[in-house]
Amino acid sequence: MKKLILGVLAFLVAVPAAAQTPPMRSIVNITGQLYRAQNNNHYTVFLVTPEGVIMSDPINRDFGRYLKAEIAQRFKVPVRYVLYTHRDWDHASGGVVFADTAEFVGHENMLVGLAAPRGNPPLTPDAAKLDANKNGVLERSEASGGLADQFALYDYNRNNIVNGAELARGPISDVYAPTITYRDRHTVTLGGKTVTMTYLGTAHSDDSSVLHFPAERAVFSADILQVRRLPGGLAPTTGSWIDALRTINALDFDHALTGHALAGTKTDSLMLQQYLEDISSGVAAGIGAGRSLAEIQKTLTLDAFKGFERWDTNREAHIAAVYATIKGTRRDAAPGTR
Repeated sequence: MKKLILGVLAFLVAVPAAAQTPPMRSIVNITGQLYRAQNNNHYTVFLVTPEGVIMSDPINRDFGRYLKAEIAQRFKVPVRYVLYTHRDWDHASGGVVFADTAEFVGHENMLVGLAAPRGNPPLTPDAAKLDANKNGVLERSEASGGLADQFALYDYNRNNIVNGAELARGPISDVYAPTITYRDRHTVTLGGKTVTMTYLGTAHSDDSSVLHFPAERAVFSADILQVRRLPGGLAPTTGSWIDALRTINALDFDHALTGHALAGTKTDSLMLQQYLEDISSGVAAGIGAGRSLAEIQKTLTLDAFKGFERWDTNREAHIAAVYATIKGTRRDAAPGTR
């Protein structure tokens, strides 16, 4: 009987472990020696040269270890540069995996965002609900859900307490700081290949960059560039997103490589810019005609973009954001979601 009970317990312990789904990973050649690497719904890119690899976002430590091993096995060269698109934890975490061989490049605002949290702001309303002992901070035992999962990424000083300043800074404690920063444009040259980083302004994040691979006629942008997919949010303003897309589309490229979902062509990038311009002009025209927000949301259907992912869920929210901006009622927006 004792053996039977132990056997059942062993089975129950083994089932959850076996049920965990491994991440979906792949490495796909785009053109020449430029590759796009996948970790579930996150993507990065890397360019192989005789002197080493120039790559973009590491995504996270586990994926970084996987990619480092694959690059070493397939191409027999180390990673020499990691070029960040921005500091969001789900793209920029885990760079330490490549710190033994690589330089890290990001926009100068990235260092500001990664700096030690300052001040003593209160907990966010959602976090305050978890503060069981009402002492104004969260102990690890009080955290739940996504905050519990990312507790270590918020906990800047690793004291097992998260305060309001650490929450405001974000879950970015596993982002390896850039060793090289730039302001407007920066070019990396290695093994006869060049990659240019261009600042995109404040759209989504105030440290966003687009990577341009001129010889490969490709660009890579995480979160701002989307292919047949509407952005999750348009912070801080739709105008900042239009400016960012115009900067991207001023580059000479064929391949539009994104940090999420589909990759595509320059035509796809231009379509996203057109969507943002159409929604801005459409809302402005509706307000000029005296229509309410609800009326504009009903009539501004933007049918040319109906085939885009998230059209049915995000279009009305985008209209509302533009409406509030024009009316002057929009509050400070949170960073745009993916």
